[in-house]
Amino acid sequence: MKETKKDLNHKEIRIITGTAKNRRLKAPDIEGFRAVQEVAKSSLFSILGDKIQNAVCLDLYAGSGNLGIEALSRGAEWCDFVDDNYYSTQAIEENLVKCGFIEKAEVSRKEAVKFVLNSPRNYDIIFIDPFYQETTHKHLLLNLGNILNKDGIVAFFHGENLNLQDLITDTNLKIVDERKFGKSFFTLLTL
Repeated sequence: MKETKKDLNHKEIRIITGTAKNRRLKAPDIEGFRAVQEVAKSSLFSILGDKIQNAVCLDLYAGSGNLGIEALSRGAEWCDFVDDNYYSTQAIEENLVKCGFIEKAEVSRKEAVKFVLNSPRNYDIIFIDPFYQETTHKHLLLNLGNILNKDGIVAFFHGENLNLQDLITDTNLKIVDERKFGKSFFTLLTL
């Protein structure tokens, strides 16, 4: 199927601010790939504010690396990017080189839960942006508290069919904020 100009624009991703401001990121060639809306990304980083400075971040289901690279652009110290798709990890590596952050990151082609169970470090900020049709994240959420620093925050992007409150009932995570952008949401979680 040939992409139209509209399809290509839908996948266009840019860094909003910081040292890599206005750099365009490559989207992975994956059916169903959806980048976080710029308005949602802007809202999230406005809420995070100074927490991003010198933060150690994790970008799960990283796709293009959009969220983690935005964090690095805004002053994060480090970001691990995790995606189990070959085309995603290739796009992330290209985007890190393009933005000058290859020395501040590591890209892992692994399933998110397996990475979390064997994480090499703890994190100040964890971004989670799976395909919206995936709604079974109980095992992932059960283990996130083990790698989230005491004052850390999780930003979980999801669709309207995900009941995050039910998924965190047996965890040490709590919801502190939720924002809606059309049919997309992000929920902020802390310990």
